[in-house]
Amino acid sequence: MKTMHACAAFAATFAFGSTVLGTVIQSESFETYTTGSGYYVDLDAVTDHWLVNYDDHTVSGPGWGTYYTNTRDGTGLSDGDYFGVTSYSGAVGAFTDGEQGFQMSDVDGMATMVFDPVAGATGVSFDLFVDGTGWEGDDMIKIEVGGVVLLDTTGFDIDDDFGYLEEAWTTFNGGAGELRISLDSNSGTEAIFIDNIQWTGVPAPGVLALLGLAGLASRRRRRH
Repeated sequence: MKTMHACAAFAATFAFGSTVLGTVIQSESFETYTTGSGYYVDLDAVTDHWLVNYDDHTVSGPGWGTYYTNTRDGTGLSDGDYFGVTSYSGAVGAFTDGEQGFQMSDVDGMATMVFDPVAGATGVSFDLFVDGTGWEGDDMIKIEVGGVVLLDTTGFDIDDDFGYLEEAWTTFNGGAGELRISLDSNSGTEAIFIDNIQWTGVPAPGVLALLGLAGLASRRRRRH
């Protein structure tokens, strides 16, 4: 798996034995949501609005949701597209955490996943898969954390300039704040997948003290 870091936003974690001090305090791998047949049907292609869950098609959950923006005056998601939480792994081979992930495709406009800031989190990481296809010049993928841009393909050709992202899971790391993942596209073959989102923070001082004592005891044992 490839890893991409945003220097200004990357929150470093520190290893102590087998314990990571950048403790995962919240995660989202889309395992607990219904998937229906894997597509979402929305009836409003003109008005910018928050998408709502439709039957078994999940596009929002606790602390996160998906916003539609009309950028193309097209059909939007009203024509029935593969969009939302899915268990279909044919495009990605396998999801990076569990059996489900979130698919964004054929928006006929722009869709933005918005994740609320997590209290106490100093960093966030997640896995992104970009399907290999004939991306067009007006297609766009944009990722922001706390207002810091980790990826923005606006004005570039995804195939030529960001081809290294295609057909592979890439791990992105960012700092604290709201996480936004956007896709602007108009074809069913133009798809991205998101999985394994983890918010990390430094444990409370009491936990750090316990880790320190454990490390001291370990060093003493090795001396004998």
